[in-house]
Amino acid sequence: MLILLLRTVLLYAFIILAVRLMGKRQISDMQTTELVITLVISDIAAIPMQGVEQPLLSGILPIMVLVSLEILLSIIMLKSSKFRNIICGNPIIIIKDGVILEKQLKKLRISYEDLYSLLRQQEVFDVKDIKYGIVETNGSISLLKYKENQA
Repeated sequence: MLILLLRTVLLYAFIILAVRLMGKRQISDMQTTELVITLVISDIAAIPMQGVEQPLLSGILPIMVLVSLEILLSIIMLKSSKFRNIICGNPIIIIKDGVILEKQLKKLRISYEDLYSLLRQQEVFDVKDIKYGIVETNGSISLLKYKENQA
Protein backbone atom coordinates (compact mmCIF):
# COMPACT_ATOMS: atom_id res chain seq x y z
CA MET A 1 0.00 0.00 0.00
CA LEU A 2 2.84 2.37 0.84
CA ILE A 3 4.46 1.68 -2.54
CA LEU A 4 1.21 2.54 -4.35
CA LEU A 5 0.95 5.81 -2.40
CA LEU A 6 4.57 6.69 -3.19
CA ARG A 7 4.10 5.92 -6.91
CA THR A 8 0.98 8.10 -7.00
CA VAL A 9 2.77 11.02 -5.36
CA LEU A 10 5.75 10.68 -7.72
CA LEU A 11 3.53 10.55 -10.82
CA TYR A 12 1.48 13.50 -9.57
CA ALA A 13 4.62 15.59 -9.05
CA PHE A 14 5.92 14.56 -12.48
CA ILE A 15 2.63 15.52 -14.18
CA ILE A 16 2.62 18.92 -12.46
CA LEU A 17 6.19 19.47 -13.67
CA ALA A 18 5.28 18.35 -17.21
CA VAL A 19 2.27 20.65 -17.42
CA ARG A 20 4.34 23.57 -16.08
CA LEU A 21 6.99 22.87 -18.74
CA MET A 22 4.31 23.11 -21.42
CA GLY A 23 3.33 26.52 -20.00
CA LYS A 24 -0.36 25.77 -19.84
CA ARG A 25 -3.04 28.12 -18.71
CA GLN A 26 -6.65 27.56 -17.74
CA ILE A 27 -8.52 24.89 -19.68
CA SER A 28 -10.65 27.57 -21.35
CA ASP A 29 -7.50 29.17 -22.79
CA MET A 30 -6.03 25.95 -24.19
CA GLN A 31 -5.75 25.19 -27.85
CA THR A 32 -7.10 21.86 -29.04
CA THR A 33 -3.67 20.21 -29.11
CA GLU A 34 -2.92 21.33 -25.55
CA LEU A 35 -6.20 19.94 -24.26
CA VAL A 36 -5.67 16.61 -26.03
CA ILE A 37 -2.15 16.26 -24.65
CA THR A 38 -3.39 17.04 -21.13
CA LEU A 39 -6.14 14.40 -21.37
CA VAL A 40 -3.78 11.78 -22.79
CA ILE A 41 -1.17 12.48 -20.10
CA SER A 42 -3.76 11.97 -17.36
CA ASP A 43 -4.85 8.70 -18.95
CA ILE A 44 -1.28 7.42 -19.31
CA ALA A 45 -0.42 8.35 -15.73
CA ALA A 46 -3.40 6.40 -14.40
CA ILE A 47 -2.02 3.07 -15.65
CA PRO A 48 1.11 2.78 -13.45
CA MET A 49 -0.76 4.51 -10.62
CA GLN A 50 -3.31 1.71 -10.41
CA GLY A 51 -0.97 -1.23 -10.05
CA VAL A 52 2.54 -1.94 -8.89
CA GLU A 53 2.97 -4.62 -11.57
CA GLN A 54 3.36 -1.80 -14.14
CA PRO A 55 6.82 -0.21 -14.09
CA LEU A 56 6.75 3.47 -13.13
CA LEU A 57 8.81 4.22 -16.24
CA SER A 58 5.92 2.99 -18.41
CA GLY A 59 4.06 6.11 -17.34
CA ILE A 60 6.90 8.60 -17.18
CA LEU A 61 8.49 7.85 -20.58
CA PRO A 62 5.33 8.38 -22.71
CA ILE A 63 4.54 11.55 -20.76
CA MET A 64 8.03 12.88 -21.48
CA VAL A 65 7.59 12.11 -25.19
CA LEU A 66 4.19 13.85 -25.30
CA VAL A 67 5.49 16.92 -23.47
CA SER A 68 8.45 17.11 -25.85
CA LEU A 69 6.12 16.84 -28.86
CA GLU A 70 3.84 19.56 -27.47
CA ILE A 71 6.79 21.90 -26.91
CA LEU A 72 8.08 21.15 -30.42
CA LEU A 73 4.63 21.82 -31.91
CA SER A 74 4.43 25.09 -29.99
CA ILE A 75 7.79 26.21 -31.35
CA ILE A 76 6.81 25.30 -34.91
CA MET A 77 3.50 27.15 -34.53
CA LEU A 78 5.36 30.24 -33.30
CA LYS A 79 7.57 30.21 -36.38
CA SER A 80 4.98 29.24 -39.00
CA SER A 81 1.58 30.91 -39.14
CA LYS A 82 0.51 28.52 -41.91
CA PHE A 83 1.22 25.51 -39.67
CA ARG A 84 -0.56 27.25 -36.76
CA ASN A 85 -3.63 27.83 -38.94
CA ILE A 86 -3.70 24.14 -39.91
CA ILE A 87 -3.46 22.98 -36.30
CA CYS A 88 -5.50 25.67 -34.51
CA GLY A 89 -7.74 27.08 -37.21
CA ASN A 90 -8.57 30.72 -37.93
CA PRO A 91 -10.79 33.23 -36.18
CA ILE A 92 -14.15 33.48 -37.96
CA ILE A 93 -16.32 36.58 -38.27
CA ILE A 94 -19.90 35.75 -37.28
CA ILE A 95 -21.30 39.29 -36.95
CA LYS A 96 -20.56 42.11 -39.36
CA ASP A 97 -22.11 45.59 -39.15
CA GLY A 98 -24.84 44.40 -36.77
CA VAL A 99 -25.85 41.46 -38.98
CA ILE A 100 -25.41 37.83 -37.98
CA LEU A 101 -23.67 35.80 -40.68
CA GLU A 102 -25.85 32.70 -40.69
CA LYS A 103 -23.55 30.74 -43.00
CA GLN A 104 -20.66 31.15 -40.54
CA LEU A 105 -22.84 30.12 -37.60
CA LYS A 106 -23.77 26.93 -39.42
CA LYS A 107 -20.13 26.28 -40.27
CA LEU A 108 -19.25 26.54 -36.56
CA ARG A 109 -22.43 24.72 -35.50
CA ILE A 110 -23.44 27.55 -33.18
CA SER A 111 -27.15 28.03 -32.61
CA TYR A 112 -28.74 31.46 -32.35
CA GLU A 113 -29.56 30.69 -28.71
CA ASP A 114 -25.91 29.94 -27.94
CA LEU A 115 -24.80 33.10 -29.74
CA TYR A 116 -27.28 35.29 -27.87
CA SER A 117 -26.16 33.70 -24.61
CA LEU A 118 -22.51 34.52 -25.42
CA LEU A 119 -23.49 38.08 -26.29
CA ARG A 120 -25.44 38.55 -23.06
CA GLN A 121 -22.42 37.31 -21.09
CA GLN A 122 -20.51 40.23 -22.61
CA GLU A 123 -23.37 42.62 -21.76
CA VAL A 124 -24.57 43.00 -25.34
CA PHE A 125 -28.33 42.76 -25.73
CA ASP A 126 -28.77 44.00 -29.29
CA VAL A 127 -26.75 42.55 -32.16
CA LYS A 128 -27.04 45.90 -34.00
CA ASP A 129 -24.62 47.37 -31.42
CA ILE A 130 -21.81 45.19 -32.78
CA LYS A 131 -19.57 46.19 -35.67
CA TYR A 132 -17.69 42.86 -35.64
CA GLY A 133 -18.15 39.62 -33.71
CA ILE A 134 -15.36 37.10 -34.08
CA VAL A 135 -15.12 33.53 -32.77
CA GLU A 136 -11.50 33.04 -31.77
CA THR A 137 -9.59 29.78 -32.24
CA ASN A 138 -10.05 28.89 -28.56
CA GLY A 139 -13.85 29.22 -28.87
CA SER A 140 -14.22 32.56 -27.14
CA ILE A 141 -15.98 35.45 -28.84
CA SER A 142 -14.46 38.91 -29.34
CA LEU A 143 -16.70 41.87 -30.00
CA LEU A 144 -16.02 45.27 -31.52
CA LYS A 145 -18.91 47.55 -30.69
CA TYR A 146 -19.79 50.74 -32.50
CA LYS A 147 -18.10 53.71 -30.81
CA GLU A 148 -21.30 55.23 -29.41
CA ASN A 149 -22.24 51.91 -27.78
CA GLN A 150 -18.91 51.16 -26.13
CA ALA A 151 -18.77 51.42 -22.35
